[in-house]
Parts: sequence; structure tokens; C-alpha cells
Amino acid sequence: MPPRLVEVLTGRRASPVCATQFPAITGRRRSDPTATIGVLAYRGVSSREIDEPVTALSDRMIADVVLIGPVAGRVHAVEPSREVDVEYTPTTAPPIDVLVVPGGLGWKQLVDDEALRRWLDEAAGHARGILAMSTGSLLLASVGRLDGRTATGHWLAHEELAALGATVTTSRTATDEAGRVVTASGALAAMAVIDEFADCARWADQPR
Repeated sequence: MPPRLVEVLTGRRASPVCATQFPAITGRRRSDPTATIGVLAYRGVSSREIDEPVTALSDRMIADVVLIGPVAGRVHAVEPSREVDVEYTPTTAPPIDVLVVPGGLGWKQLVDDEALRRWLDEAAGHARGILAMSTGSLLLASVGRLDGRTATGHWLAHEELAALGATVTTSRTATDEAGRVVTASGALAAMAVIDEFADCARWADQPR
């Protein structure tokens, strides 16, 4: 990750509060879910990008939320500092209907994780909807899932995103495949389109 991007991402942390001041982020289970949302979670992920956008998406779709990462257990998230309970690994993850790929300072550690990359590629290929935020777009692009697609992400990562095959736009959000694939510059941008994305993902057919 470029040094300037690290500075900006780190600077977005609102205040030096302890993770213990916030409850850990966990998966969600509903009594009668219509779908399952799979969220990629890892050490250094942005807690802001797996909190409000995912909660709003789950509420709109009446969906379960499962947290999937390189290892199961509690990991530390940033922006703001918070703990995340990862439930599943690539080998134990259940089938999902919607894939959420958040960004964060720790995104680059996943690029060389072959098991995680295989799962991400397969999950993206089968999902009815894909939402990637900030540097999460780089993760999605790194497995070839944004090749030739109009996409956006963190503004300091546009050059890297283009190098990974995406057709980069400077807009805060971008959609492709009739709304099945949505990329956003961050959590706030994602929230602006979450209802539309949720409705599209809820009624879309799975890709063949």
C-alpha cells in the first residue's frame, strides 16, 4: 500500500479510544432469513465498513450475516478500534448469497493467502450481489473479479485498482452487471446506495 494511503487511512480514526469501549462485531442470525450475507473480516479491517453498511443491508434483505476470514476467532479492526469475531474460514464457510468486501489497513496481508483468494473468487462468482468498499475493491480486483468492470475505491488507490484490471471512475460509487457488483469509496458512500443494492441482490438470480 502506498505510504500516503496508509497515512490517510490511519488519520481517519476519530480518536484514540480503546476497542473495549465498543462491543465486538459479530454475525447475525434471524429466525426466518431470506439470504445469507458473507463478510470478509481480517486483522486491520475497517470496523466502520462492516458495521453500519452491513447492518443496513441485513435489515433491508432480512438476511443472516456471517463473518469469514483467514482464521476463526477474534481479530482487531481499526477506524475505529474494535474487535471482530470471525466465525468461519474459507474451508468452513457456508454458501452465501451476497458478498461484502470491506477495506482497511490490513487488506494487503490477504493478497498472498491462496486459500482465502480461492474462496473470494468462488464466492464472488456465485453471489447474487457483491459490495466492495475502499481498499476492499483492490482485494476483489486482485482475484480478477473487476477485470474490465467500472469500479471505484479509496481515492488514493485508484492507480493500483486500474493496474489490477478495473476501469476506474472517480465517482464515490460505481455499479456493474446491472447493479449486481457495487464498489464504493467507503462506508458513507456505500450507505447512500445500500437500499438499491439490497433490493437488486434480493431479487437477482445467481450467476450461472
